[in-house]
Amino acid sequence: MMQSLVTMYEAGGWLPIFPCWNSYTAAMIGDHCSVVLADAYVKGIRDFDVEKAYEGMRKNAFESPASFEDYKNGMGRRALQSYLKYGYIPLEDGVKEAFHQDEQTSRTLEYAFDDFAVAQLAKALGKDQDYEELMRRSENWRNVINPKTGYCDGRHEPKQLSKKKTDGGLFENNLDFIHRKPYITEGATCHYTWYVPQNVEGLVEMLGGPQQFEAKLDSMFTEGRYWHGNEPCHQIAFLYDFIGKREKTIERVAHILDTEYNDTPGGLSGNDDAGQMSTWYLFSSMGFYPVCPATDRYMLAAPRFQKVTLNLPEGKTYTITPTSLPKDRNYITHGELMQGN
Repeated sequence: MMQSLVTMYEAGGWLPIFPCWNSYTAAMIGDHCSVVLADAYVKGIRDFDVEKAYEGMRKNAFESPASFEDYKNGMGRRALQSYLKYGYIPLEDGVKEAFHQDEQTSRTLEYAFDDFAVAQLAKALGKDQDYEELMRRSENWRNVINPKTGYCDGRHEPKQLSKKKTDGGLFENNLDFIHRKPYITEGATCHYTWYVPQNVEGLVEMLGGPQQFEAKLDSMFTEGRYWHGNEPCHQIAFLYDFIGKREKTIERVAHILDTEYNDTPGGLSGNDDAGQMSTWYLFSSMGFYPVCPATDRYMLAAPRFQKVTLNLPEGKTYTITPTSLPKDRNYITHGELMQGN
């Protein structure tokens, strides 16, 4: 699969973002083909042309098509030039050459994570200058979290106030956190605020520390804001792990498993989207989840089964039981799983 993505890059000149109908498209936001490739490498899957893969990942992250027709047809990241110029995509850039127009704040958050993923492969390949620049960009999520509200928000491009001064780019100062906004993809600001998988610790600090972070997380569930039917929420229940509240991760995950899945024709709470809705169920039922792809950590909940056996290379197995996952920390590494037990 990884080599197929590389082959698509070689054939078309760009890594695909949302390929359909044997073609590029400008359908969805983000640049997550790069995340898949970086995650594969980090987790030990190396049987593809890694250098060529990185060439394509870097091109998507730093360049835009010379031809407007190529850009319109879905090659390259949408609104990349705005993202590079401001460190976020301002509301004035309507992203018209896309199926999902606008959605500037969601794009910014997803590109910041994509940059983190590409940075991990850059580091592994010794491309230190790229690594440092991409890691700097991976903090661009900070540019769309409104410090006044503690939620992500739409933000305008900077306006010139004088020859030497701008207003810095003003936030919308939105106070409706639960209804859809045009700068958010398929959801509300209360959903996308949590989309900082590459630096949850930084998000905890920015939202006021562990107690305030926990209270805001609680509100997602106690006030009915959590929406399992769309993927940007899928890591939220596991974020309690980052503040040492694994018992709450276990409680929230168990509730989602019990209430959002059943064996009727409407048994999934949303589109399975290439298997993500089902994959969340499988990971969570085993007691761990990859909150941040392109790293080797899985955040922990609790297994739902008395016994699950993972069949690994070289005849190894890892058996998951109610007592086999680490108790002294809130994660398990990919390396630990692959060693077997």
